[in-house]
Amino acid sequence: MPWFPRDFLSATRGWPVTAKGVYRELLDASWDCGGGLPADTDTLRRMIGATAAEWRTAWPLVEPKLPITDGDGLRRNARLEYHRAKAMGLSEVRSDIGYKGGKATAEARRRAAGASE
Repeated sequence: MPWFPRDFLSATRGWPVTAKGVYRELLDASWDCGGGLPADTDTLRRMIGATAAEWRTAWPLVEPKLPITDGDGLRRNARLEYHRAKAMGLSEVRSDIGYKGGKATAEARRRAAGASE
């Protein structure tokens, strides 16, 4: 997951450190889960190990950053999903380049082996 500290700090300026920690934990969990998070707030709280008091402080600030999406009812952060799509596209390009490079190397080795016989 790409990490942009300046963007995170500007998006959370003035938040208590607990809220920043909850938000970061949820972003990390979302990235790790491969997409959306459950809509249920008790599940989210337990998922990141926040106490009830920490959650009460943080959730009113964090909730707008993780809206429930239409269709599947999961919570997603739009910016994180943008970066996920970008990373997946880059991964596909790199995979394709690696596959083509491997094929070219194998072909060159076959030609070299045939020439030395």
